[in-house]
Amino acid sequence: MIRQLYSIVKKEPIFLALLVAYVLLLAYNVHFLDAGLVEWNTVAIIASFIIINTGLLVSGGIDFIAGIVLSRVGSVRNLYVFSVIVTVLLSMFITNDASLIVLVPLTVSMGRLSGKNLGGIIVLQAISANVGSMLTPFGNPQNIIMFRHYALSAPGFVYAMAPAFAVSLAVLLVFTFMLGREKRRISGSGPKAYGKTLFYSSLALFVVDVGCFLAGLGAYAFLGLSAASILLMLASKPRSLSKAYTITRIDFFLILSFVLIFLVINSASTILPEIHPSGGIEMFLYALMVSQFISNVPATVLLQKSSLFIPLGWGVNVGGNGTLIASLANFIAYRQGKGIGILNFMKLSGVYMIAVAAILIAIMIL
Repeated sequence: MIRQLYSIVKKEPIFLALLVAYVLLLAYNVHFLDAGLVEWNTVAIIASFIIINTGLLVSGGIDFIAGIVLSRVGSVRNLYVFSVIVTVLLSMFITNDASLIVLVPLTVSMGRLSGKNLGGIIVLQAISANVGSMLTPFGNPQNIIMFRHYALSAPGFVYAMAPAFAVSLAVLLVFTFMLGREKRRISGSGPKAYGKTLFYSSLALFVVDVGCFLAGLGAYAFLGLSAASILLMLASKPRSLSKAYTITRIDFFLILSFVLIFLVINSASTILPEIHPSGGIEMFLYALMVSQFISNVPATVLLQKSSLFIPLGWGVNVGGNGTLIASLANFIAYRQGKGIGILNFMKLSGVYMIAVAAILIAIMIL
């Protein structure tokens, strides 16, 4: 029993830290024991993507694709650039969270097949997802909130966010070329065969999942897709895998961690004092810093009473970098990346955030 607990503590430090934080909040106010604090629709969406993506992993198809990518990119530098650009583009359309749920396991696979540590790429993918998603009204939850609250047009939203996006992308590319200096060839071969029935069926479910998300359907649709994916995995799993092992490949701790994130963040945000920034730079800095502690989505809700949309939009999106909880995308990348140190993740993400923030403040002053 003690050995099992130690194993959980070692493997799930973030989950346990969130659990302890929530217990302390409950000790402060027992009314925080409220299921209404959890955004269940968001949890259902994320859970469906995680479960369906597990089907893609179990099928061996992700390893197969990873082998193809490794055979085409040529060098480590090319892999860095390829990973960043694909993540930026994908996150514009299927949200930063969903894009990382798909792409980070692919990067992990490429690292395993090539025998290289690609942790730097995974951190850059988290940043890339935050960068790409900031440009569109539906790229991430905070943009959806602001788009509706300020009654903006889609072109107007893109126009307002374009300067911050351009600066963020430029700095991201600089970081990419600095970290991906290695020009040596990279190679690795994936499996020659994979479970095509499970892979293509899971891929079809993923497409339906994205369609349901874009259509704004409720939690029951995503619960149904999750159930269908689990049944499909059990029916079409490779013969070498047991049913129990197949089910345990689903990252239930990651799903439960999201429930705790909502409980902790939404509880903590209710006891924070109201903030009323008076100017653009002040709003930008408030949004940037508050995002580090309660995540950028609650920070948006806390600050959106102000009419200063542009500095708020820039602040919460750039502020999505930095700590693990500044954006849910960061947590997904860290959790699925496996082996990335928390401090190493936040050091790179934090330095990037400071660099972009400094340039944007200079632009606002001028």
